[in-house]
Amino acid sequence: MSSHRETVRPDQLFVYALVLLVAACTNEQEPGATATPSAASETPPATILPADIPALMAAAKVPGLAIATIDSCEVSDTRYFGVTDVDSGVAVGPRTQFEAASLTKTLFALIVWQLAEEDVIDLDQPLAATFDYPRIADKARYATLTPRMILMHMSGLPNWAADPGRPETWGDIPFKNAPGELFGYSGEGFQLLQAFIEKTTGQSFDELFADRLATFMPDTALSAQSTSLDAAFGHDEIGGKADGRPLQASDAAGAAFSATTTASDYAAFLGYICKGAGLANENFEKMLEPQSATRLDAVLWALGWGVQDADGRRVYFHWGDNGPFKAFTAVDLQNKTGVVFFANAMNGLKLIEPLAEPVVGDLDPVIEWLEYGRIK
Repeated sequence: MSSHRETVRPDQLFVYALVLLVAACTNEQEPGATATPSAASETPPATILPADIPALMAAAKVPGLAIATIDSCEVSDTRYFGVTDVDSGVAVGPRTQFEAASLTKTLFALIVWQLAEEDVIDLDQPLAATFDYPRIADKARYATLTPRMILMHMSGLPNWAADPGRPETWGDIPFKNAPGELFGYSGEGFQLLQAFIEKTTGQSFDELFADRLATFMPDTALSAQSTSLDAAFGHDEIGGKADGRPLQASDAAGAAFSATTTASDYAAFLGYICKGAGLANENFEKMLEPQSATRLDAVLWALGWGVQDADGRRVYFHWGDNGPFKAFTAVDLQNKTGVVFFANAMNGLKLIEPLAEPVVGDLDPVIEWLEYGRIK
């Protein structure tokens, strides 16, 4: 991949912004592109999102965006803006797939919780009791590691010790600290838990997803790439392709990173979470009860979700970051509102404030945490 960076002239930026505006207007007129607002909402959700989304995208140098909101725990509004690829000019639409990146973790965490409710696994039994993980040499620390610790990001493992998509790079995973001691965001922890779950159930993550979530997420894949969908191209920091890349589907499902999906599919999952996620009430509450503290007082971690606990309200959130593919989701369970968006450029997370806050309220602590130490 070339490291050359293009210099963008003012006239090019003008043309780029114009392309976004035209594509957005075209998309919003597509039949079926926007869902009917929920009758339970006092304010139609279509009025919640800002009217100047194309201008916000142009300022952030984000060529394409798909965004969906939920109201009263139902998908209420799904919209598409810009283009999947600045060269092709193909408009983002209902069939555009994006890399979900770490939003895969929320899918996996729910499946783990359902298995715990069914007594297939015990969240508090150390994995070492029934499962040896050859990539961990420190067996003394591994002997204390539980599924709960992994879901709350207190495994003591690093975020990544190797490229998760390249098994040839996999080696020993050292502990940064003892399990249960400190918060430390870890993709390696989720990959370890996936291996444990697959051995325990005799099913792959793909199979578990197909059995439990695929019914209402038909356009979501954990491995391979859907040929029936239009793949977005991930753009660089200036909204160009020089340092970007095409959508890359993983050869094997990865609980920490691998899902490809559409805005409407993930919004359906978000509505499912809002309604109780197929769990008994007491288990649903346990799943979302904050468990671990981060270095920012207002941001905690539940079992699979980040929690902004500020000003007397809780907002559950997660983000996705696979380089030039960015994603963000948040849900306010008290008000039964939520939002998810997918962007095909490095600067996609710069849109959290203008796109998510109108739906779920102030997210300053989340934004600060993401900017200044999200894996600590």
